[in-house]
Amino acid sequence: MVVSRDWLLAVDLGSFAMAGMGLLFVVVWAVDRSRTCALFFAGAIACYIAGTVALSVPTTAALASSIHGVLFPAAMALLADGLLRRVLDRLPRGLLVGYFVGMTALVWYFANLSPLLVGRVITQNLGTALLFLVVGYRLGARTSKSKQDWAALIAVISLVIFLGIGVLVAPFSAVPREIVTPADLDSYMRSNLELCLIISSTIVLPACMVTLLAVTVIDMAQELQVQRDCDELTGLFNRRGFNRRVEAGLRSGRRCVMIVADLDFFKAVNDTLGHSGGDQVLVAFARMLSECPVEGRIVGRIGGEEFAIFLPDCDVGPAVRWAESVRGRMAAQVGDRGGGIAAVTASFGITVGQAHSQLRLLFDAADKALYQAKLGGRNQIVVDA
Repeated sequence: MVVSRDWLLAVDLGSFAMAGMGLLFVVVWAVDRSRTCALFFAGAIACYIAGTVALSVPTTAALASSIHGVLFPAAMALLADGLLRRVLDRLPRGLLVGYFVGMTALVWYFANLSPLLVGRVITQNLGTALLFLVVGYRLGARTSKSKQDWAALIAVISLVIFLGIGVLVAPFSAVPREIVTPADLDSYMRSNLELCLIISSTIVLPACMVTLLAVTVIDMAQELQVQRDCDELTGLFNRRGFNRRVEAGLRSGRRCVMIVADLDFFKAVNDTLGHSGGDQVLVAFARMLSECPVEGRIVGRIGGEEFAIFLPDCDVGPAVRWAESVRGRMAAQVGDRGGGIAAVTASFGITVGQAHSQLRLLFDAADKALYQAKLGGRNQIVVDA
């Protein structure tokens, strides 16, 4: 099969860029083995490059097209599965198998039994566009989408659009029935169909893979940030994460309220309910604190049974009323595990911050109020004077 030098140059550039991204995906997977989507993306790139190389080797058009007809759908199936694995979803196995077998069989038919270049192009583009429409639908159906989710969805939509353009352009392009002679190749290279395929293979698909690489790296970075700044048990911010976000909020120079809360006699709770029962109490209390209606509130677990709540743009009156509602709900609960019964109460210390208050001073004032609540008999709220 004779190929054009310009076509080879375009393919080589696209393949080189894709190969580099494939290696980066492997590195990402090696750093975080749980991120299997990166390995699927790398596998998709490897299959795609191998299929492209198969079209450029000196052999018959039928053999080259048949090999490409196996590797291209394999690459697209891996890419589709990787996109959904990233969001903890999967395509039905029957759909993937049906896509792969159908694409392979139809391309083999148009390469060997009834040689037709346009038939192969339409088959691959149309089948793959339909596959990614399903992927795009499942991605779009997610109720909460991050910026990374939107970026991945846009990449999928872009791929579907260009595959669809190839399907529409193919029947109206002046291309030979099959590429057999150099004249056939020259005619094909001047066609609008080949222009669409080159744009797709050297611009659109590499751009999609760059987007997915960036999305995967951002996913990993955000997960590491969550592990660094969040408490594993309750899902709230830990002291580090809480301090970082409160300091940013304090720089806005707005009036605020700081609340420090502590579960009373928590060692006795652990002794009565066991550590797993104590963990359940902590999780329940954290959930109550997270239900604060103040917009922009920051909640953290800053110690074993000690929590802090930062309320921006809030006055002491609403803060006290909310804390009292949490205190009452907590006191009304009774922990029961393995025959052990424990009533759990909480004490609260509250202070008001002014413009550009310092975090350390707010903590000290709220902690002082909490200490007074403990001295006063616990299960109560004290506001720093």
